[in-house]
Amino acid sequence: MNGFSILGINHIGLAPKDPEKAKAFFEVLLNLPFEGSETVIEQKTETLMLASARQNDGALPRLEILVPTSEDSPIAKFLDQKGSGIHHIALTVSRLEVCLAYLKSQGVQLIDEVPRVGAHRTRIAFVHPKSTGGLLVELVEQSS
Repeated sequence: MNGFSILGINHIGLAPKDPEKAKAFFEVLLNLPFEGSETVIEQKTETLMLASARQNDGALPRLEILVPTSEDSPIAKFLDQKGSGIHHIALTVSRLEVCLAYLKSQGVQLIDEVPRVGAHRTRIAFVHPKSTGGLLVELVEQSS
């Protein structure tokens, strides 16, 4: 896909201000497979499940985008009180510069247009929340 790959993530529940924009970012721009949606009636929430790349251990990590289905949903209350959450999600990518160039070419606003040094001998870059539906996304490239 466009000269880079998303290599893996952990399952993280996301509560974005704009769930459709968040879904489009992950599904369309990063090409993560959409696995479907499910309504959890008792929580008044719809979950939009997206898979990531398989990890070495064979586990299939997921992103779970949470969408309130009523104003008294726990997710609606979370969004009202705290705004979009969690703080950020970190995705491991191959060829970080290629990934950044592709995202920029698609009109995605980047906080870091070039990689910078991150923790544990990684190179990182952040995508601006305006381009992801209100979520701060960190792209991480492991050192070789």
